[in-house]
Amino acid sequence: MERDEKTLIQLSVSGDAHAFRALLDMHYTSVYKMAFHLCGHREDAEDITQLACIKISQNIMNFQMNSKFTTWIYAIVLNTYRDWTDNRANTGKGKVDIDDAAPRLSNNDNPENNAAANEQLRQLSMLPPEERETVILVFAHGLSHKEAANALGCAESTVSWRVHEVRKKLAGMKEGSGS
Repeated sequence: MERDEKTLIQLSVSGDAHAFRALLDMHYTSVYKMAFHLCGHREDAEDITQLACIKISQNIMNFQMNSKFTTWIYAIVLNTYRDWTDNRANTGKGKVDIDDAAPRLSNNDNPENNAAANEQLRQLSMLPPEERETVILVFAHGLSHKEAANALGCAESTVSWRVHEVRKKLAGMKEGSGS
């Protein structure tokens, strides 16, 4: 019998390991996709996902139920990614590897759709980290501006401004490519 997310969260907070495993299984793919969108490399995304899952397990008792669980998880993934990036800044590892990214993320076999998605990921990789993180949360993961603001630890108006700026930049990239 599958339990609903709220019950699994409550049981996990109280220390039920089986409930926590079920909760993590429910959200694992989203955690991985978020990590991949941030770093663009499969192996690095796997590392970030594992680290994020450890942090989730260490902090589940701190979840207050005053936001969506996914918003809380995305904040942990973002912080894990930032820590991971800081730790690897001078190694040259973890560079964005966009090739063939779209099929891994979308399970889409259409080469034309995948080529367009890969181009979007390339454009995304050129954005400053704050804008890239905002776009990933809002567009790739469907968070509202308020939820994204909670995950990013900033004001909702900041998220709205970043989305506006990214749209302008992407429109400029499109015009510059002659499309």
